[in-house]
Amino acid sequence: MSTPYSISGSLDYPPDDGQPIAKRPFSQSGTFDSKQESEIVLSGSGSHDVDLGTVANIKAILVEVAGSSQAAINIRLNGGTVDMEVSPGGFFAYSNPVPNTGVDQIEITYTADARVLIRVLGDH
Repeated sequence: MSTPYSISGSLDYPPDDGQPIAKRPFSQSGTFDSKQESEIVLSGSGSHDVDLGTVANIKAILVEVAGSSQAAINIRLNGGTVDMEVSPGGFFAYSNPVPNTGVDQIEITYTADARVLIRVLGDH
């Protein structure tokens, strides 16, 4: 059974110096059949492969780093070598309503204690 989801927000900034702040809204919606939600407590330094459970064809990812974490984490997708840094109090959001190859692996690297909340939506 498919369940609806949506992800939305806005990036607000002035288009030019001296102008008022303008909203740049974004939103995406779709359906999912499988989800994985995790709270990961990381200590020391190292790497951690995120358990995606039975989720395949990932459509949405939300990674939140707790403000109490001691340092930023880095996220790597699909065994890549590009680090996407997320500092304490920050987040990483991803949406792909109709994935072709998509995301099938999430790795976190870290250099200090951190608490990370991860939500992943997709199909079986």
